[in-house]
Amino acid sequence: LVFVHTGAMSGGFNFQVTDGLNFAPRQIFSITARALTISLEVNRGLSIFPGSTKPLSSGDLRAVTNDADSTGNRTVTFTVISSPRLGRLVRVSSDNSTEEVSVFTQTLVSERLILYQHVDHENTGWAAEDSFTFTTSSPPAALGPEEFRITISYEITEPGRHSRLLANTGAAVKEGDKVLIGQSNLDASNLLLKLPKSQRSSYEIWFQVISLPHHGTLMVGERNITKGKPNFSQYIVNKFGIIYLHDDSESLADNFTFAVWPNQKSKSATKPKADFLEEMFNITISPVNDQAPALKTKGLRLKVLQGNRLVVGPENLRVEDLDSPPEEIRYMIIRNPNNGFLALAHHPDIPVHHFTQADIDNSRVLFIQDGSPSSGVFYFSVTDGQHRPLYKLFHLDVIPISITLVNLTDLLLPQGQTIVPITNTHLSAMTNGRSPQITYKMTWPLQHGHLLIENQVVISFGQEDLHSGRLSYHMTNLTASGDQLHFSLFTPESNLTGQTLSIRVQPLLRVMSNLTIANRVVYRLRRKDLDATELANRTKSDPQFEVTEPPVHGRLVRRVGRGTEMENATLFTQRDIDQGLLMLNPHANLTGIEMVNDSFTFLLRADHVQPAIGYLPFTIVPPDPLLLQTFIPDVSLLVTSNNLVTSDFSQEKLVVSSGPTVQTETLGKLTQAGQQQADPWGRHHGQEPTMDSRASLTRIIWPPNTTNASPQAPAQPRESNYPVIVIVPSAVVVFLLIVTVVTLCIRMLGRRAEKAKPLIKPLTNLETTTPSPRPERSIAVPTVTVTPLLKSSSSPPVSPCRDPLSGQMKWNSSD
Repeated sequence: LVFVHTGAMSGGFNFQVTDGLNFAPRQIFSITARALTISLEVNRGLSIFPGSTKPLSSGDLRAVTNDADSTGNRTVTFTVISSPRLGRLVRVSSDNSTEEVSVFTQTLVSERLILYQHVDHENTGWAAEDSFTFTTSSPPAALGPEEFRITISYEITEPGRHSRLLANTGAAVKEGDKVLIGQSNLDASNLLLKLPKSQRSSYEIWFQVISLPHHGTLMVGERNITKGKPNFSQYIVNKFGIIYLHDDSESLADNFTFAVWPNQKSKSATKPKADFLEEMFNITISPVNDQAPALKTKGLRLKVLQGNRLVVGPENLRVEDLDSPPEEIRYMIIRNPNNGFLALAHHPDIPVHHFTQADIDNSRVLFIQDGSPSSGVFYFSVTDGQHRPLYKLFHLDVIPISITLVNLTDLLLPQGQTIVPITNTHLSAMTNGRSPQITYKMTWPLQHGHLLIENQVVISFGQEDLHSGRLSYHMTNLTASGDQLHFSLFTPESNLTGQTLSIRVQPLLRVMSNLTIANRVVYRLRRKDLDATELANRTKSDPQFEVTEPPVHGRLVRRVGRGTEMENATLFTQRDIDQGLLMLNPHANLTGIEMVNDSFTFLLRADHVQPAIGYLPFTIVPPDPLLLQTFIPDVSLLVTSNNLVTSDFSQEKLVVSSGPTVQTETLGKLTQAGQQQADPWGRHHGQEPTMDSRASLTRIIWPPNTTNASPQAPAQPRESNYPVIVIVPSAVVVFLLIVTVVTLCIRMLGRRAEKAKPLIKPLTNLETTTPSPRPERSIAVPTVTVTPLLKSSSSPPVSPCRDPLSGQMKWNSSD
C-alpha cells in the first residue's frame, strides 16, 4: 500500500476494519506532508593545469535533499545557465567518447563522468579564473543560481605531473643509441605568459644545463653541450631539436637538470639570479642483450643438516645479467644430486629440473636432503636465452645430527647433607636435530646413592627435569666421599654415549685462598688457614685430617708433646691446628723464579657425616733478607712479647715457649764470640737482621747455621763434654741474669716515660690478621741480642741501655 501525496500539506482518510460479519468502529488515519528542500553541501571549485581535462567529483560539488536518508531514488539535477568562458563541460559515455553537456545529475558527478576541459590557451595566460553558473532541482524542490569556480594555473601540481612547463615528457632511447628531443618533449614557451602581452614578442626562452647526463652526451647540431657551453634556446629545440647519445653502458635510466627563463632578445643569454625555473629531464634506456650472464657466487656450496630441507637463496647461487631481468635467467639441472632433490616451495615433494633466478631470489627453491650421511653435488647450466649456457657444479655438504654437552660440572654435595638437586648448571645438552627432546639414561648403577624425581628412584630423566630442578641425588653410603653418574644421551635422531658426572662431597671447611709463606722458614698453620670449626660444632667431635697427598716442595710436620721434637704429619685434628702444633716447612728450589705454587690434599672426617676430600693451596716465595734476624752462630735467640724461640743447631732441634713473660726451656751452649763485636742492632759482619716478613709473632724462624768449621781444627763432637750437673746450673744462672737485666730496663723505661711523651704510640694488637706479601717488622716488639758472658775476669761488666734513636735494648760493656 503506497500513499502518493498531492494537494494540501495535511489531510487523511477514514477506514473501518471488518471480517465480513463484524465491523470495528471507524478510524481516522492522519497524514502530514513535510516540505521537500534541497541544499548545496559542497561547492569547493576545481583547480586544473592549463590545457588539461579534469573530472568533477562529489568532493568538489554535492547537493542533497532533506529526505536523502529515507529515499534512495531521489534525483538531483544540475542545469547550467552560464557556461565557462575558457573551457567546456563534457560527459564521458560508456564508449569513452565525450560530448558537451549543460544538464547533469549528482549521480554523474559522484561517478566522475562530468569533466571540465580547458581549451582557450590564448586568454588564459600563466594563471586564470573560470566559472559556470547552475541551478539545482529535485521536484518539487529547487535551488537558485550558484557559481562553480575553476582555477587554471601552471603553478598547480597534480598527481602524475612534476613539471610546470608546457611539455617536459622525457625521452626513451635504446642502449648505445641516440634520440632527438624536440618541442613535443620539451616546451617552456608558457613561461612567456608571465609577461604582459605587449612584451612577449621581445623575449625568448633559454635553457641552461646545470647537471649533465651521467651515461650519455647532449648535442646541439655538431656541438656538445658542456659545462663551458651549457645554453640552448627554445627556438633551437623547436626547429632543430637537441640530441641525446647514450654511451652504451649497462644503465637503465639517465637524466639531466636544467634551468629555464625568459630572456630579452636584445641581451645575451645569461641565467638570472632569480625568476628562473629548475627542472629535470628524464631519459629511459632500453637495454640491449649484448652480454652473457655472469656468476657472482664464489663458493657454490650449501651446508644442510642430515634429513633436513634448506632454501637455496641468492647468497648460495646468484647469476647477474644487466641486460636481462631475473625472470629470464633460467637454470637447468643436468645431473640430479645423489643425496636428495631440488623442489619448489609450493610443491616440496615434486623434484624440479628447471627454475629461474627470480625463484632463487624469492626463496622458492628448496633442497630436500634424503637423510643419508653422505654429501653430494648437482650439475647445472644457466643462460639468458641469447648466449651460450654456463655450466657449473654445486656442492651439497651434509652436517650429521649430533648431541653436544654444553654443561658438565661436578656435583658438590655439602658435607653432612645427603640430598642435593641436579640442575642444568651441572648437566645440560643441546642437539642440532629437528627434535629438541633429549633423554639421559644411566648406563651403570650408582655406587653410593641413587637418583630421585619427586621421591621416586629413576634411572632416566629429561632435559626439562634438569631445567625445573626436580632431579636430585641422594647419598645412602655415608662412608664414601663421592660417587659417579655414568650416562648416555638420546634423541630420536642421534645419541651420545660414555659420559660421566662426578659427584663429590664438599668439605665443611674454611681454607685460606691466598696463603703465602717464605721458603725455608717454618710456618705454623692456624685456624684462619684451615678451619673446620663449624663441622666440629655440628658433629660434636674433633674433625680429623688425613693427608693423602703431601706437599711437593716441603714437609707438613707436627710438634710432639711439649718438647722440640717434630714428626711428619700424616694425620692431625682441628685441635692440633688450634693449639699451633701443625707447621709447614717449605724447601723449594727458587733459583731463577719468584714463586712456586704447592698444596697438600687431605681427607676430612668427622662423626656421623661422610668424609670429604679437600686441599690447602699455598705459594712459596723467597724470604726477605732485610727482615730475617741474624743471631750469634752457636746460639740463635728471638725474643718477643708472646714467645721465646731458641734454636740449638748443634742438635738440630727447635725449642718453642709461649707465654706472657720471656722464658726459655732449653738453652744451647754459650760460646766465645772471639774478637767479633756484636752490633747494637744484632748484625754480625755487616749483615742485616733476617726475620721472615710474612711470619706473625708466633711464627718460628729457622736461620741458617753460620758456624764455620776451621779446616785446621778437628771436628767437634755433637754431644756436650760437660756433665749435666754443670750445664744445668750454668743455664739457670744465665737465665736469672737475663731476667734481672730485663726487669731493670723495664723500670728505667717506665720512669723515663713519665717525663717525656713517647715518640711512637704503643701497639696493642701485635699479631697481624692477614699475611701480606711484604709485611714490616712491628716497632712495638723489641729485638734483644744476647752476648755470651766471657769467662775472663778481666772482662768489663755488662749493663743494659736503650738506644736513643730506636728505643730498642742493647747490651754494652761499661767502659
